[in-house]
Amino acid sequence: MLLLVKLMPETGMRRDGTIAKRVYIQARPATVFHALTEAQALMRWFCDRAASDPVEGGELVAYWRTGKSGTKGRAIYRQLVPESLVELLWIDDGSGPDAEGAHHALSYSIQARKDGCEVRVRDRDYPPPDEETYGILEDGWNSVLLELKDYCEQAERSSKARS
Repeated sequence: MLLLVKLMPETGMRRDGTIAKRVYIQARPATVFHALTEAQALMRWFCDRAASDPVEGGELVAYWRTGKSGTKGRAIYRQLVPESLVELLWIDDGSGPDAEGAHHALSYSIQARKDGCEVRVRDRDYPPPDEETYGILEDGWNSVLLELKDYCEQAERSSKARS
């Protein structure tokens, strides 16, 4: 099984606070797009509970359990291109509503490849995090993308078995 989760060519913290990763997923772009936008799918790989209105201007609300309490995040879908692009603007990434001038944008670009697709993620936070936080977030993206990969590949195998 081919596994590719890697930082794009630049290394270290980028001045603009961007984390860029890519992963190869052995699934159709439609499967990946569904995993990134539908509440039931998001709850299988990303969060514990979700509500999603996957239209431009629609909202994604995600909940994560952390011990006896939980964290809630809210994002707005800025751009959606079926099977190609999902762009979100986080208006509350779990630490409270963004302060004026804060900006946390996330995009997933999906490109069809032989026997699957490549997903490129750009997570840009402004103002940029400090180096230590950046390192934690960068490592966290590796885990998140592996969860996405596992979920999509399992979903793809299940859909082929039903066909």
